[in-house]
Amino acid sequence: MTKKSLSACVSVLVFCAGAGAYVEAPHTLGRCCHESSNVVLVEVVRIDKAKGLIIYKKVQDLKGKHPEAQIKHNIGKRGFHPREWQNVMAWAEVGKRAVFFHNGGASETCIGTYWYQCYKEGDWWGMSHAEPFLLRTYSGDVEKLSAAVTEIMAGKQVVVTCLADGNKEQLHQRKGKVQRMKASLKLQDYNPKRDFVAWGGDGGVEEFKTFVLVAESTPGWKFLPRGQVSGEDWRKADFDDTKWRTGKAPLGYGEAEIAKRKGTTVPEKGQPFLFRRVVEVPSDLLAQKGVTFQMRVASDDSAVVFLNGALIDQDPQEDHEFSYWNRDVEVAAKQFKPGRNVLAVLVKNKPQSSDIYLDMELSAQVPVPKVVAKKSTPTPANPSVTARPVKLVPDAPGKPQAVQVDKQKRTVTIPCEIAPRKLPHLNEVYPIEVIGTYPSPQGQKAHETVITFTGIKPSAVHKALVDLGLRPGKPARGEGT
Repeated sequence: MTKKSLSACVSVLVFCAGAGAYVEAPHTLGRCCHESSNVVLVEVVRIDKAKGLIIYKKVQDLKGKHPEAQIKHNIGKRGFHPREWQNVMAWAEVGKRAVFFHNGGASETCIGTYWYQCYKEGDWWGMSHAEPFLLRTYSGDVEKLSAAVTEIMAGKQVVVTCLADGNKEQLHQRKGKVQRMKASLKLQDYNPKRDFVAWGGDGGVEEFKTFVLVAESTPGWKFLPRGQVSGEDWRKADFDDTKWRTGKAPLGYGEAEIAKRKGTTVPEKGQPFLFRRVVEVPSDLLAQKGVTFQMRVASDDSAVVFLNGALIDQDPQEDHEFSYWNRDVEVAAKQFKPGRNVLAVLVKNKPQSSDIYLDMELSAQVPVPKVVAKKSTPTPANPSVTARPVKLVPDAPGKPQAVQVDKQKRTVTIPCEIAPRKLPHLNEVYPIEVIGTYPSPQGQKAHETVITFTGIKPSAVHKALVDLGLRPGKPARGEGT
């Protein structure tokens, strides 16, 4: 039994027939249009929620000429995770529109803030899995996507909304930072540095900061066969688990014991197992507005999860082979308490199971407040105030073209934005080292700054400070020197 197969990190073409993994290589919208023989604006006309069927009608050919007036999609209960088909079927309503990209045998369908892949199955298109990573290609209004494709096929360059590359789990949940990117048939390779226009878009998608409380495959769990514990006290937070076994991660008998017992008869084989661990939750984290907790559970066959003695999740599928993570569970913040919390899990196992297995990841997600730029108010004329414009980098559309120096207030004002504390391509948050710099990727210290600015030369800021009467000091030295 394969223990886990997290989303395969494979770079594949969007329409590579038979692909069994997410399209994780970033694609431009121009590339999606180029690789499609047909792009069609479609509209839902019939739905069978029980069977997972969606029937579309063709509204408009955006590229090529699709032969059928009706396009049938069998969504079923397919994908690497239940949320994939659930997201599609939850969206489906008569009158809803989507953009259908295909090359005759393979397809990608954008329903606005989600994508899914299908392959031709006779008269139907059968869903293979969702494509959350294509949200880096487009995320927004379907009608705007249709208009963008029309412009692209006319040889024009457009600006589209999409999610920035970053936390993979948040992309799976359709969460991330919205950006605007240039797209055209000439822009085939995904190049954010070249094509980036600005942050923000049509709204509706939030940026989140993630705090990992229990990382995947970390120790700290204790376990026992269910038959060795009487009653239901094992669920309680004050239960003494000091005599329980401790296993390595991934959890179970432990790696050494699994290898030792392989091919032999295990008395506990097929028995339900109990798992417990303590999770510390900081009080300031619980106090943050909008915080939610995401739990990813992987186990043999099925599991029942308790938090501080209360049931929070039960796998509805009682008999299945392990694949990817069994499921994701969203836990309300009110179910946690500051400080010590106890997770208790009952893992059910089939007699043919080779070992006992549980793994879990628990993280907290806090929405990042959106910074709304305030419109500047012109300063009233005052002979005692010298507002001295400094000529900046030319051709920076929409950017203020001056550094303001107020000698009376002894201030230098520049247009800027609060910098993100973590950049999507970096694995950690770095200490602050500078006050202001260019944003990533131009700014070499963009991961260690308080603010970022564009259209301004650092030399102009230096000159403005000198105009206040300040004089350069000596360079700072490192610690201990």
